[in-house]
Amino acid sequence: MMLFAALGLLGTYLLMRRTFALKENAAIFAAGLFLFNGFFAYRMIIGHLGYHSFMLLPLIAYFLLQPLITKGRMQELAMSVMAALLYSYVFYSGGVHLLLPILLAVAVIIILAGINHQELKYPMYRATLAVLITLLICSSKLHVALATLSNFSRDYYLLPGIDNIFYALWVPIKSLFFTAYTWADTNRIFVNSQWTIERHELELSLTFIPLVLILWGGVNCFRKKIEIEKKQYLLLIALAIICAVPLALNFYTPEWNKLLKQMPIIKNSVVLVRWYVIYIPLVVVTAALVINKLKYNRYLVPGLLLLLLSMKAYEDKSYYAEQGYDPQLSVYAHQQVMQTKVVPPIEKISEVSNISTPEGVTMVAGDTVMAFGLSQVNCHESLFGYRHEEFKQKELLRVSQPVMQITNGYFNMKNPACYVFPDENNCIPGDHFRADQKEDLLSFISYKGYEFNMPKIQYISNWVSLITILMCGGFLLVCWIQAVFVSYRQRS
Repeated sequence: MMLFAALGLLGTYLLMRRTFALKENAAIFAAGLFLFNGFFAYRMIIGHLGYHSFMLLPLIAYFLLQPLITKGRMQELAMSVMAALLYSYVFYSGGVHLLLPILLAVAVIIILAGINHQELKYPMYRATLAVLITLLICSSKLHVALATLSNFSRDYYLLPGIDNIFYALWVPIKSLFFTAYTWADTNRIFVNSQWTIERHELELSLTFIPLVLILWGGVNCFRKKIEIEKKQYLLLIALAIICAVPLALNFYTPEWNKLLKQMPIIKNSVVLVRWYVIYIPLVVVTAALVINKLKYNRYLVPGLLLLLLSMKAYEDKSYYAEQGYDPQLSVYAHQQVMQTKVVPPIEKISEVSNISTPEGVTMVAGDTVMAFGLSQVNCHESLFGYRHEEFKQKELLRVSQPVMQITNGYFNMKNPACYVFPDENNCIPGDHFRADQKEDLLSFISYKGYEFNMPKIQYISNWVSLITILMCGGFLLVCWIQAVFVSYRQRS
């Protein structure tokens, strides 16, 4: 978490200082503002670790936008490769729900750079190439993900929205500049909601500081009657269209909602408020551009950063302090593994909710029972549905029985290969390991890999991903050696 916080800080500073060519004070302010965005901080606190890659957003934009001193195909390709590797990491690290929002957020930053009179020809080339390279790098996991989703549609939940124009605008504004709504408010504001939208879903919190700066900048624009070029008008229209996307996705009418439920990816979602994250870079960059124009910004920035720190320190965090998750059992299990150097294999299917340790201490278990050799039949796996609507053939599992027990030619453990490639493995989703797959089962319950059949396209995708990653790594190594050699020659 600290590493990615630092990468977000560094990336924003480089983007503002080098790409947007802002004064050092303005770049530092932007970096500090992005570092303390509520989306990253509170998602980490609540335990949504897959969202940590959001902090790579400024670095991705930096590699796409940064002007090069000496232009060349090698240098341009290197910048695209770096952006592609970072964007691919978002996917591979579990940030699948961030892929499209980050793509839109990068587009927002590119448009802002264009409005700020930066040439966008090369950034557009880089962005196009980066997307293509990303698709090649991610082809392996992308095919697996699509194959899995074809067996678990997850399109049966209601899609919530806001049916009031005022709240459709006010919810993201309040989340960005003030405090996020609580569940009591979201139950009232959002309609067609099957699940409560909790506070952490709406946490963006950049404080009111950038709002004041942006309003001040807007007033000065009108006061000085700054002329806007035709190109800037077109870019502003494009920016407005992109910024309208999260508002549209979270707006509700019966007809519009019905249309959304027919769109790929959108129809599989439960909430769409996370798309509001595209406003974070918009606010950060705009506020930095305003403060860069202020006459005494070198004196103002330290004060604003201190105010930001104090506001963040005293933000209401009671919602997070009251969360019911108790990590005590996980910590205990980790200590036992460190002492014994033995990872307990899964031995039995269980539905227990508590575990009693050898020391006589009873702790709340949940999914943590796997650390004690048990597989929780009532596991929390969103792919199966929040109420296990898609837990295929759950009734076949025999609770409190060993996983090695054979009944009707099947062990008491589901074969995960059947969830992904059922046809290739002669099974259907939810089938168990067969009696002739004993070695595969022993490997699986001991946290080891095992062989299973895949379609030809998956083998091809695996090789495409591997070769692309190796080529990208080799290319960057060649570029680095070349840069070192050129630097050495210049010195001598």
